[in-house]
Amino acid sequence: MKIQVQPGLSLSQIPGLAEALSQAKHRQFITRENSLLNLTYDLCGIKVRTMTVRDYVLLERIGSPFVSRVEPEMADLALFLWILSPNFNMWNSRWWLAWPRTLAAFLYGRKVSSMFGSNIPETSELVIVKAFEYIDTMFYDSPPALTSGYESCLSYLTGWFDSIQSEYHFTSNQVWDMGLPELFQRLNAIRQRNNPQVPTFNKGTDEIKLFVLRGLRSKQFTLEDLAQGRVKMPTFSSN
Repeated sequence: MKIQVQPGLSLSQIPGLAEALSQAKHRQFITRENSLLNLTYDLCGIKVRTMTVRDYVLLERIGSPFVSRVEPEMADLALFLWILSPNFNMWNSRWWLAWPRTLAAFLYGRKVSSMFGSNIPETSELVIVKAFEYIDTMFYDSPPALTSGYESCLSYLTGWFDSIQSEYHFTSNQVWDMGLPELFQRLNAIRQRNNPQVPTFNKGTDEIKLFVLRGLRSKQFTLEDLAQGRVKMPTFSSN
């Protein structure tokens, strides 16, 4: 995305803009590099895995507020953290141990409640914010939605599986267990390889540029404000 302000005022003359763009570029680089590292993330003392395709479908099927981006309750938080817990897959693979698996989920829920549920929403607010930031990280490079004007007869999963398996010949289980950040990076690579002219999107740097353009168009600030450093640029922290 290109940004044009006005002849006579170059980007280098806008205090804070170069630094904000550099910080956003670094975040983009780190986020994309992390997509292949299968990391765990710390959400206020609770460890969660990189979200896989299987995790996402499960969360979507149960209507998790974190996927639909609505305000969650404590039970929603506990279930979200349990599904993404490193222990979740271990217990689910032991299909012959039904009651211990149920007990493990119950005890995990009690643990989450004791950590964050003593004074709702104050004690749970930070971990909920962290959970939504985690979601943002998982979907950082998700492809833009189709805007063709008609409804496809194919599920989004069909598109994901078809693209990855056609290009890389992965098994279905390999796709199911692929981290979402890696999946989205691979889908973007496929799209750019097949159509080099396709526009590229960088959420961090594009957001900063849009902030400047929208601020000028809506008259929230002027070119003079930009030139004099009176506009605080958005900042991004590296993951």
